[in-house]
This record gives sequence, C-alpha cells and structure tokens, in this order.
Amino acid sequence: MKKLLLATLCASAFALTACDKKPADSASGTENKPAAAAVSLSTNNTADIKSDLTALQTMSTAKAKEALNFQTEVMQAAQKGDKDALKGVVDKMKTYVDGFNKDLDGLALKSTEVASVRDKMKESNNLGVEMSEAGLATSPDPQKIMELQKKGTELQQSLLTEMQALQAKANAAP
Repeated sequence: MKKLLLATLCASAFALTACDKKPADSASGTENKPAAAAVSLSTNNTADIKSDLTALQTMSTAKAKEALNFQTEVMQAAQKGDKDALKGVVDKMKTYVDGFNKDLDGLALKSTEVASVRDKMKESNNLGVEMSEAGLATSPDPQKIMELQKKGTELQQSLLTEMQALQAKANAAP
C-alpha cells in the first residue's frame, strides 16, 4: 500500500511539473518574486498578451523534456520500490523547479494577465515538490496529502481556464 501511495503521489507531483509543456495545462507557483525594479505591466493589451504567451510557451516547451524525464525516473523507482531512488529524484526535481521558477521570473512579461499565469505556474511547480515530499515522509499524513491533491487539482483547473481565455483572446486579435 505504501509503495502504491508513493508511486501515486510522486507521479501526480511530476504530472504537475510535466504539464508545463502545454501552456493550457501549465501550472504556476509563487516562490520568489523577482527583486528587480518595479515594472509597469499592461492590462487588457492583446499584443502584450500574445507576446507574453509566446514567451511563456517557448520556455515551457523547452523545459518539458526534462520534466518528462523526472516522471519516467519516478515511475521506475516506484516500480522497484526504491525509496532512496525516489528521494534522489525528488531532490533533482527540487533543483529543476527552483531553476524553472527562476527562469519564469526572468521572463520580461508585459501583461498583468500572463504575469498571473506565470505566478500560478510557479505555485504549481512548488506544490508538486511539496506533494512529493509529503508522500515520501516517514509517516505520510493522508489528510495533508488529500489537501495538497485537492489544491493541485483546483490550481490546475484555474490555470487551464485562465490560459484558454488568454489564448482565445490572443487568437481573436487581428
């Protein structure tokens, strides 16, 4: 039962990270806000939204292969019941998420709408790590895990809805 729990939790956590390959399924997180100078972002500017979506999609696509590799590693370690290997993959995932979130922070976005999506992606990335760590705990707390899973599902749905609306708005622009 515990092996199944570990496999399920890790797989779902990596699914959150791996979803970054598709902007409509992307997830976000609120880790570190850039400490850069305050930038004035536009609101409801279709050209900025379109440009920002392209930049976000390009970065997400570039990171997708690495995320899929983590998912494969987790599944292999879980199938073997190798908790040490799972911990190692989660450690690598933390490094990946930190780097991805920093890259997201480094995007010079122009629109408040896509900046919001970026924040949700970072939040989702961080939630994936937190869910993995909760599943690997010596005594996993089923209540905490359920809460994290619920939060992850709600976040993914919110992100999906937001991305679809922004994409539709960008596509409708002349």
